[in-house]
Amino acid sequence: MFAKILCLTFALAAVQASGDFTVLHGPDSINFHGEEPVSQSLLKEIFTAALGYTVKLRGTWSGMSIIDPFHLPEAVVGIAVEGVNSLESPRGKRYPLNVDEGEETTWQILSGRLEKRDNMNIEVRLSLEDGVNALGHSILGELKPSAEQHSPKSLNPKNEADRKLLEEIQLLDAITKKVPSAITADDKPDVYWFVLSALGPVIDLHGADSAAAKEAYTLMNDALARLSNAFMDVYSGKVLICAFTNDGTYVRHTRDVVAENRADAENSADAVTGQSLRSTVDETTEANVNQNSTDSSDKKPRVLKSDQINISKVYDATYPVMFNIFLWFGVAFVFSLIAICITIADMDPGRDSIIYRMTSNRMKKDN
Repeated sequence: MFAKILCLTFALAAVQASGDFTVLHGPDSINFHGEEPVSQSLLKEIFTAALGYTVKLRGTWSGMSIIDPFHLPEAVVGIAVEGVNSLESPRGKRYPLNVDEGEETTWQILSGRLEKRDNMNIEVRLSLEDGVNALGHSILGELKPSAEQHSPKSLNPKNEADRKLLEEIQLLDAITKKVPSAITADDKPDVYWFVLSALGPVIDLHGADSAAAKEAYTLMNDALARLSNAFMDVYSGKVLICAFTNDGTYVRHTRDVVAENRADAENSADAVTGQSLRSTVDETTEANVNQNSTDSSDKKPRVLKSDQINISKVYDATYPVMFNIFLWFGVAFVFSLIAICITIADMDPGRDSIIYRMTSNRMKKDN
């Protein structure tokens, strides 16, 4: 009996903590505190709130507080490191991450929200797994990895896994050198998204406690530190830089089912009601993962029932205009009334004032 309980405990721990969410840098206007685990489906809400936009899913996570809403970050840099449970970063604030959706789904929903609000935002997603051939001419400009090879002590460039890791680090350094010249800070929120996938195979090949794995972690963290410093210099510190990891085996089993169901649920509800889904969509989607995985090849958009979603009230397009008119007219009217009352109360009731003329008994004698 004790063995069963112990196995169940380890299984639940593996499900609830399959990755890490590390805040490498945050501006002074945002405070990250506590150690509460966070779900990956809430990362897009965290990034949306950090940029000053209204969140859609009403999830609960008390790890972030906005201190100064008037000096929010001008950019968000997300770094997805796939295939490892933790980045073992010596810097930043770390939280356990529950990987309940794929990295690409998080990116698509986040970038879609920014496109709906303003099409002048910079939205960059680079998967370094594609290599320099695919990323040679990116939106950041032409990337030219340095000819200087890293001189690893434990990693062997002749091994394919080690070689790909060293190539990703070279690409990160090339991006770091391109950031100051290719990016100009403005008042438009920007999102930069980088996907790294070469660290996991190295850890699997050499073992988590090997000297090669420790060197791989060190090289990766040093490259991410240089990248973070480059973005901090461009945006003068007003940038949120986060890295999150996920267990590759977990993601491969759930990405196709959960991500597709989540996207179908959002798109179908938006087409019917014109509004976004709330957190209940996540619950109904995950509840139907096993049922929908059998017929995922011929999946059709699934329309949720009205009692399964929490749709907000639909307002007319002129509602913001009328709201502002009534709001500021009311504010001006109240302060004007207060000023008039104060002026009349302080008025000297002399013979030249209307108060004297309407209240004096001399007026009756003159008549």
